[in-house]
Amino acid sequence: MITKKLWITIICLCFFHLSIASTYARSLEEIKKSGELRLCVAGSSYELYTRTGTAFAESLGVKANVKKLEAWDNLFYNKDGVVDKEAVYTPYLMETGECDCYPNDIVINEWRMKKMDFAALFKTRMTVVINKDNQNNIKSEVDLKGKRAAVMKGTSYHTWMEEKNKKDFSDKPILITLMSTDESMNAVDSKTVDFTIIGADGALNWTRNKVKNSMVGFFVGPVNQVGWGFRKDDKELIEAAKIFFDSQRKLNSKFDLIWKEKVGISLSEFNLFITSLLGE
Repeated sequence: MITKKLWITIICLCFFHLSIASTYARSLEEIKKSGELRLCVAGSSYELYTRTGTAFAESLGVKANVKKLEAWDNLFYNKDGVVDKEAVYTPYLMETGECDCYPNDIVINEWRMKKMDFAALFKTRMTVVINKDNQNNIKSEVDLKGKRAAVMKGTSYHTWMEEKNKKDFSDKPILITLMSTDESMNAVDSKTVDFTIIGADGALNWTRNKVKNSMVGFFVGPVNQVGWGFRKDDKELIEAAKIFFDSQRKLNSKFDLIWKEKVGISLSEFNLFITSLLGE
């Protein structure tokens, strides 16, 4: 006969095993068996990332379970809730299995590659966006010295500004205010700040469709690959994403339609633009 105390013990053990299972980093096979792909999105373009991530989940025959994070840095936190750029670790949300994939169009750089692997989706360059009234005063990188900038914390654009302030601009550093991308663009449009930096895709969208007084100024920094983040061990899931991306670079793909709605230019059109820009 099972006593009440034993029943309580059994129930507690069941809940314990369920909690472990729900926070366990999973293989592609396990993802398909579960019927869901766990996506974590962050940043002002979270709606775009949700839509494209959901399309990927559908290609795997599963549903998307989307979690919106409070801040961009959350994507890269270690178990202590800190971003350690020099350390090699798996981001906590990935390590615990809370996130299978970051469909966030992340700029792929050295410190991020210490923490995860990527499926590259497109190339881009950092783009300086200025108010139209400043087009005669801010024409090149050197003109950014001592200017007021707004940028989202933890982004590659923020890092670029900080590095410039340490070296080339140390005598007259950029005055950085940390804001969301939306706030940064509106600050430029209202001349609260002099400039911001975002990717070429975002710059085209904002200056064409969302703000009236701002324009693309010029490009800075190297050409960057942009892609989605995965755990290093998830080779099969990464390969599935790469195959899916190949199918989405075609005209009138799902990504084309999503980008046209959310970015203002289709992915295939953007790739043609950036290829022409880079002379490839």
